Formats: sequence, C-alpha cells, structure tokens
Amino acid sequence: MLAEMISAMLAGLGLFFVGVKFIGSHFKQMSGRGFRLLVARAVARPWQSVLLGVVAGALTQSTNAVTFILTSMNAAGLISVRQAIPIVTWANVGTSALVLVATVDIHIPVLLLLGGVGLAFYLDVEKSSRWRHPAGALLGIALLFLGLQFIKNGAAPLRELQEVRLWLQLAGQYGVLLFLAGAAITLVLQSSATVSVIAVAMTHIGLLSMEQTAIVIYGAGAGSAASLWLMTTNLHGTGRQLALLQIGFKLIAALLMVLLLVLEHALGVPLVLALVRQVSEQVSLQAAWVFLLYQVVGALAVTVLGQRLVRWLHQLSPPSVQETLSQPQYLYEQALDDAETALDLVEKEQLRLLGHLPDYLSHIDAARGVAPVAVRVGDRAVAGKVDEFLAVLMHNGQDRQGLDRMLNLQARNRLLHDLRDGLVQLDESLQATRALDSVGGPVQAVVQRMGEAMHFLLLTLHDGAQTCAAQDLALLQALASDRSDTMSQLRQKALQEAAHASQTTLAALFGATTVFERLVWLVRGYTQLLPQQPALKD
Repeated sequence: MLAEMISAMLAGLGLFFVGVKFIGSHFKQMSGRGFRLLVARAVARPWQSVLLGVVAGALTQSTNAVTFILTSMNAAGLISVRQAIPIVTWANVGTSALVLVATVDIHIPVLLLLGGVGLAFYLDVEKSSRWRHPAGALLGIALLFLGLQFIKNGAAPLRELQEVRLWLQLAGQYGVLLFLAGAAITLVLQSSATVSVIAVAMTHIGLLSMEQTAIVIYGAGAGSAASLWLMTTNLHGTGRQLALLQIGFKLIAALLMVLLLVLEHALGVPLVLALVRQVSEQVSLQAAWVFLLYQVVGALAVTVLGQRLVRWLHQLSPPSVQETLSQPQYLYEQALDDAETALDLVEKEQLRLLGHLPDYLSHIDAARGVAPVAVRVGDRAVAGKVDEFLAVLMHNGQDRQGLDRMLNLQARNRLLHDLRDGLVQLDESLQATRALDSVGGPVQAVVQRMGEAMHFLLLTLHDGAQTCAAQDLALLQALASDRSDTMSQLRQKALQEAAHASQTTLAALFGATTVFERLVWLVRGYTQLLPQQPALKD
C-alpha cells in the first residue's frame, strides 16, 4: 500500500516536472524575438508594461526566465532598468495563473488534450518549425496536470497514516518548520510556483490545512529569493539590478505576508486568511488566492517605492566600468529625427573613441583610469551602436549633402575598427618581442621607440580631428606619410645592433614593424577623411 502511494506520487512529480520544463522552454522559444519587440513597444506606457509582465509570467511560469531576458535586453541597451521594473514585478503575479488553474477539476479536458497532442506528435507536427513549440507547450500543460492528478491520488491515503498525522501536528505547532521546508524544496526545484502548486494539491486532499499551505507558500517565496541570489553571483553592475529587484520583491512580500499571518493568528485580526475564506469556501482555492495575494502585495510594494527603488538598486549594484565604457555618451534615439544633429553627435562619439586609441598600447607608461582590455571591449560595443545609428539614418533618407557626410562617417567608423584591431595586434607583438629580448637590450629599445612613436601619432590624430585646422592636418599628413623606407632602415639597424638576438626575437620584431607600417597607413587614410577647416587669416 505504502509503496503504491509513493510510486504514484513519484510518477506524478516526474510528469509534473517534465510538464513545467516543457512549458517554460517551449514558450521561451516562442516568445524570444517577439517578446523583445513587445517589450520595446510596451515600455512607452506603464499599464502596458504591467500587462506584459503578467502575460509573460503566466506563459513562462518562470520569473527568473523573464528577469534574465530583460537583463540581456538591458545589457544590449534596448531597455533601461526603470522601464524593466514593472514587467519583472508583475510577471510574479502572472505565475499565479498556474496555481489558480490547478484548483479546478479539469481531468477530462487534460486527457483529451493529451490525446490530441499525442496524435499531433504521431503526425510529425513537432518536425514543423512553425508548430514544434506550440505542440511542445501543449504537451507540457497536459503532462503537468496529469502529474498533479497522480500526486493527488497517491497522496490522498496519507491522511490515514498515524506518522503523517503526528508530523503535521508538529508542523502546525512549529510553523517555522513548514516555512523552512517550503524554502528548501524551492531551492531544489528552482520554482516557488511549482512548490505552491504541489502545496495547493496537498490542501485539496486535506493533507495540509489552509494556514499550513500559506506558510509553505511564503517559505517558497523566500527560497526562491535565495535560489536567485545563488544564480546571479556571477552578474555585476546593471545586469544584477533586476535580479536584486526580484530578490527584494520576494523577501519583502514574504516578510509582509508572514507579519500579517502572525497578527491574524496572535491577535485574531481578520486579515489575509479571513479575506480568502470570504472569497471561496473551497480550501484549495483559498490557498491559491493566498499565493495570488502574496504576489500582488509584493508587486504593489515595489510599485509604491518607484524611483526610490531605482536609486537603491543603482547604489547596491552600480554600473561597472565595462558597462559605462560600452554605452554611447552622445547618441540617443530622439536625435534621429534631426539628421544634421544626429551626424554631429556621431562625430562627437567617434572623436571620443579616437581619444581612447592611445590607451590600447599597454606598455606605454601613461596614466589610465581603466584597464586597456576594458577600453577595447567598450569601444567595440559603442562602435557597433554607431554603425546601427548610421544605418537607421541611411534608411530614413537624406539629401545629397547629408548622404555624403554620412558615407564619410561610415568610412571613418570602418577605419576606427581597423585601427583598434591593428593596435591590439601591435601591442601584443611589442609585448611578445620585449619578452624575448634581455632587459635593456637593443631590441627592447627599438620596441620602446616604436610604441612611443605610435602613441604620439595617435595623440596627434586626436588633436587634429578635434580642430580639423589646416596646419594640424598638414602635420598629420607629414607624420603619417609613407614609412616604408623608415621601417626598412629600422629593421636593418635592429639587425646590426642585435646580432646576438635569436631568430625568433628578430622575426617578432619584424612582424611588429609590419603592423606599425599598416597602422601609419590607416592613420593617413583617416586624416584624409577629416573635413579641413579654412585657415584663419592674420
């Protein structure tokens, strides 16, 4: 008898977990790009963000999934933390849909759904890219509710076991045990909604009282916060702010609901439990309403905090240096409405990127606030956004003058990309060459001179791009003139002075001079694209 009950419950749990997994994974696949487009449109109006959050939570049944999708969108600059907060917050309320539906007897519809989905799979519907994910999601729904039915049927006889009655009596006296049990199970299952559905099922068969189920639900919320904390230890900066929001949401809601439960139990004040008893006479439905109220209380608390919450999140997890460097300082979407202003902003952004180039040479003793690697990664991200900005401008259509200027800026952006790659290669070559030669050796002296020369040339390029004065551009043209003869002389001199150096060292040095020569050519090309300002008359 006991073995049969346990087997039925384990089978039910297995089907339930497979169903949850299918629902989450297939709905996420269905909502990937479409969800991002919806988010981009919904953030314009707060009520749309709230509605989208509820729907996203109901479909994915995973607030963590919604959080991480929005985190990736924030990292890509598609949405701000402030805009994402309503969606993340109200996605928690959306997860209540599964708990509420689990209280309804839909045994026959579930069997019919399972039969229909099975027929669809027999007809190879899952091989269709269009219907694969909807069929998988429907299969997940059918398996989930079938698993719940197994759990209810298997657990029902447990009410008659003396050991179970004693344990429940003990748990009723020490509610903290149920709270910790809910938290611990959630840590394992990674879903407070899943634990709450199972708890509601236990309430339906009379294994748990409504008060006990409420404690388990609150514990599951705290356990979900702990689970999310562990999952986001590798996140930093703005990327962690939405995760911290979810953690705070779950802890605040759990704290408030536990406090209300204690007041209601100790002082006899009619609060949450009294309210849900008025709403429904069915115990399992009362427990489901407790779960919904838990989510709504947390969502309302976060909504009331508003801008203060945004400031707190910024203080708890400020943007990292890498994030700051990866964001344009001058580009913004509204500027696209005025092409001339937009092109001016692109020039300012490119000038800022140009000013970072000297920092790519890590062996030069220059005072830098950030590591060269951080500068490189950030510049690459900003340059990509500049390309996208220019592409939108091109799509909007421009007059002849604007088109010429836009093509010029696109060409400069490509040269900036080539300069960045070349400087990374030069820096690596110079460091490798220095490592092969003895300290104070002739090759090291050559390497130092090459680095300093390129550093000076890049500083001069930045100054010239700022002024575009005729004399500055003339100086740049002279400095960036053909250096083939100079490089040949440098190689010959290094060969004479470093006769003792190994072939590997000399090969590395010659490779560095080749990269140096190409960079000079790129600087010359960039200089030719700069618009020359008329010379001032005395």
